[in-house]
Amino acid sequence: MSTFNLKITDLEAIDESTETTPSPQQKVQHAGVKLVQEIAPDPSPLSTAAVAADIDASFSTQREATFKFTFLEKNKFAGFEDKDIQALLFKWGMQDHCYLKRFGFDKAVQPYEFDEFLLEFFNDGVANAHIQVLGTKDRWGHLGKVSQVDKEETLHSITSLTFFDRLTTTAGVVRHDGSIVKCLDEYLDSFIVADELRRCLLMPESESYSAFSETDREELVFHVFKALCLGGKLCQYEDDIEPYLTATKKIYKDLISVSKGRDGKLQVSSRVFKIKSVASSVSPLFPMPHPQNFCYLSVDPLKRHVNLFYHASDVYY
Repeated sequence: MSTFNLKITDLEAIDESTETTPSPQQKVQHAGVKLVQEIAPDPSPLSTAAVAADIDASFSTQREATFKFTFLEKNKFAGFEDKDIQALLFKWGMQDHCYLKRFGFDKAVQPYEFDEFLLEFFNDGVANAHIQVLGTKDRWGHLGKVSQVDKEETLHSITSLTFFDRLTTTAGVVRHDGSIVKCLDEYLDSFIVADELRRCLLMPESESYSAFSETDREELVFHVFKALCLGGKLCQYEDDIEPYLTATKKIYKDLISVSKGRDGKLQVSSRVFKIKSVASSVSPLFPMPHPQNFCYLSVDPLKRHVNLFYHASDVYY
C-alpha cells in the first residue's frame, strides 16, 4: 500500500483557501423576527445583505458583541474544491449536503474566550446569513438567533497519514496492495457493513476496532477519514483505501493551519470544535439525528480565520 505523508511542512503552504457559497435566497419577514427560506442554490448579494442586516437588528437587544465576522467568499480551498475531490464526494453521496466555508474575525481571541466567541459567531449577522443548515426534503435554511452552543474540542496532533498505516500492518483491514478486505454484509446504524474497514470504524466488538484507541478516535484527521469512508446516502464504497486517504489528506490540510512553536518546529495552531447542537430560534443544526451529521469549526487565532465544515443527512440510508 502506498503511504501518504502529510508532513507538517506540507501544511505550511496552506494559506488562502476559500469556502464554497451555495447559500439559498432568503426573505426576511418581521413577526418578532422570523426567517423564511426559499429554495435557490445561490442568493444574490442583495438578499444575503438583507438577511445579515435583519439578523443584526434582531440581536440589537443583546449586549454589544466582542467579535465581528466577515465572509471570505473569494478564498479558495485547494483540497475541498479540487475537481477530483468533488467527484469523490459526489460518488460517496455527500456533495449535495456538504460544504466548507471560511470567515474572518476582527480581533485576537484568548483561550478563555472561546465559549463567547463561538456563540457570537453563530449570532453574527454576516456569519449567520452564510451558515446554511439542511432541513427536511433537501431544503436549506438558517439558524436564526442562537442562545446556546453544545460543543466538544477535537484533538489535532496528527501531521502524517502514516497514522493510518496500522490498517495494513496490524489490523488486517487493508491488504498490502491497498485493497480493502471484504466481509459478509451486516447492518448497523443504517450502514451496510460490507468490509473490514467499516467494521473497524463502527463495531467495537470487532478485532480491528482496537487498532485505534479512543484517544486516536478523537483526532480531527480520524473524524474526517471516518466521515468520508461512511459517506452519505447513495454512497458507492471504494474497493481500495487510496481514494479515502487522498481525500482525507486534502480536506484536513484545508481545515487546519500551522505555525512555528517556541522550539522553532512547526505545529498545528488551529483550535477545532465539533458542534454537536445549538439552541436556535428558526431551524435546528441538523434535520434529524444521524451518525453522519457533523459540523466542525476550525479557528486559527493567528490568521483570524474560522473554517466551517458541515454535512447533514435528512434520511436514514
